[in-house]
Amino acid sequence: MRGRRNHGNLFIANLPPDFPEEDLAEAFDPYGIVLSAEVARDPATGARLRYGWVDIATERAATAAIAGMHGAELAGSRIEVRPSERRVGAKGAQGPDNAGRRGPPRPGTAPRPAPHTAHPMPEAASAPPPAPRPQPQFIVERRPLPRRIVLPPR
Repeated sequence: MRGRRNHGNLFIANLPPDFPEEDLAEAFDPYGIVLSAEVARDPATGARLRYGWVDIATERAATAAIAGMHGAELAGSRIEVRPSERRVGAKGAQGPDNAGRRGPPRPGTAPRPAPHTAHPMPEAASAPPPAPRPQPQFIVERRPLPRRIVLPPR
């Protein structure tokens, strides 16, 4: 099975103020199965921000949603829809590209290099292989099968 980075992950900008996540999911529902819809919130106040993310099940549905919803009007605001660089299932776009920010990367900023976290383990410290599982004990009960009576053809 081949892995995909963002199969149907969309970034939606310029949402109306106080736009609920349920309405965001309903707006994108005609284009495909909406897996999740999230409106960004200010971490300090909890107030809704004017952007969010929608995960749609397939790449084809995401492409159709971008074509159909980019520039569309939702509750008086003309929204922008584009593919998101945020990982599917991430609870915030924290990573080397966004450095804790939520939203798309700013134009003209270079991505930060990923911190070196790989520490090779010495071979002596590796754990021994797990012990084999004990085999289950089965008891086979043998019984005679019932005999079938075969009738001659008429």
